[in-house]
Amino acid sequence: MMADRWKHPWLGHLVMLVLGCCLPDSPTLAAEAPWADREYRYIVIEQSVRDVLQEFGRNLSLPVEVSDAVDGEVRGDIRASTAGEFLEQVCESNGLGWFYDGYVLHVAARQELSRRRFELTDVDVPRLRAEITQAQVGKPLSAMINAEHDSLEVMGPPAWIADIAQRVEALRQPSAPSIPAEVKVFRGSVAQPPGS
Repeated sequence: MMADRWKHPWLGHLVMLVLGCCLPDSPTLAAEAPWADREYRYIVIEQSVRDVLQEFGRNLSLPVEVSDAVDGEVRGDIRASTAGEFLEQVCESNGLGWFYDGYVLHVAARQELSRRRFELTDVDVPRLRAEITQAQVGKPLSAMINAEHDSLEVMGPPAWIADIAQRVEALRQPSAPSIPAEVKVFRGSVAQPPGS
């Protein structure tokens, strides 16, 4: 089996591509972020991006965590009919990435986006794949499971990567307990030194 893998190196790439397609690249917001489809109209008059995002959260009763690296100003009117469209436009025009964890909207500057690779040894991979698909609410986010190397590579804002790290560890199955080593007991007597 191992020799067959090297005869067809493209097979590993094909498996990765198929598995990567199982994890959507552009998530649908409506199912996971109930606020995304809400009607949202907001007029921006030369405000800082941070203030616009905090006001966005207040208007939607949504906790928003804005990274310290987010700065700049929003100028002009943002034409959006829903909260999701508004957030997309603000982030797109200001070089931001975001992730919604189900409770908090995390916004980070694009230069904070990073990649991380996780080893999946002893991880329930089908369940992890399902959880990642369900949790993938944000942009840009990516997650690719590489079955050949038993690993997961993710890219996105720091909050997304931290969320994935928690999920991987939570689904890591404890390895089988090792069999305790045998202990041998030798019975004997204590020797007395000569002349005692």
